[in-house]
Amino acid sequence: MKRRASVSAFFLLVAIGAASQYAQAAHLSVNCDKHESISKVLRLLAKTNPQGPNRVTVSGSCEGNLVIQSIDRLTLITKTGASISDRSDGNLAVVDIEDSHSVTVQGFTINGGGTGVSCGTASVCYLTGNTIQDGGGVGVGGGSRAFLESNVIQNGRRGSTVSDGSQMFSSNDVFQGNGGSGIAVGSGVYFEASNSSFLNNGVGILAAASNLLLHGGTISRSIGNGMTLLAGSIAVFRDGTTITGNGGNGVHLEDASFAGFQSATVTGNLSGLDVDCAPQFTITHFVARTGGITNCVEPASAALRENMK
Repeated sequence: MKRRASVSAFFLLVAIGAASQYAQAAHLSVNCDKHESISKVLRLLAKTNPQGPNRVTVSGSCEGNLVIQSIDRLTLITKTGASISDRSDGNLAVVDIEDSHSVTVQGFTINGGGTGVSCGTASVCYLTGNTIQDGGGVGVGGGSRAFLESNVIQNGRRGSTVSDGSQMFSSNDVFQGNGGSGIAVGSGVYFEASNSSFLNNGVGILAAASNLLLHGGTISRSIGNGMTLLAGSIAVFRDGTTITGNGGNGVHLEDASFAGFQSATVTGNLSGLDVDCAPQFTITHFVARTGGITNCVEPASAALRENMK
């Protein structure tokens, strides 16, 4: 059995080397139900064709904690709904992407882990059509950029954490049922969401010293606030964002934070205030457009109002 595995690995190494020599993509398959290893393939790619492009198609129920280190133009994809489950008892990321550019993870169910998918060390990551659940969700840090499309991120400690000057772009994603926040956006971070939903989380979106832009989408049924803005955070709402039915405020601002409501409906939140300005240098504009109840007082600055239109 060991001899067969060694022979298979040898021919795989030769095939990848040939693809690399002629600058062609390597197309490889892994079936975890046949005890084949994604990690082994990733290690071979790192040695033989780290510049890519490479495509690994996965099937079956996989277990392990994958490390994608210094590999560019890699697509990890399943057409059969493959799963990858944590084996570290919640200590490691299930998929850890570091110092890698244009890495795509598509179509998986990713279970558990300290983080479901981690995008770090100035990586560029694309997550498409995955279900990431029962762990630490998605982590983006170290100046990385993550592009999320049509994922479900659910039932974890936190749906996503973006930190350390990183950027996340979310489109048509669902962050739901997370005990902490649907997403926590930290210092120096830029977060943009287009038609993404934040449902039944502890807090929908928690932001500190960061910039946010929301196009449409819904923040609803949070245990606490729909959105909490702290430490000079800036949030701009466009294209009909709806924030309703949250257990606390719809939008809560503190500490010189700013909310600009170009187009949003913020009504029906359960604290008694839909947009709440805590008494510490907060600023809003066009809050009257939300249709909700507020204690915010807006300055009469005609120039700034004109620029926000």
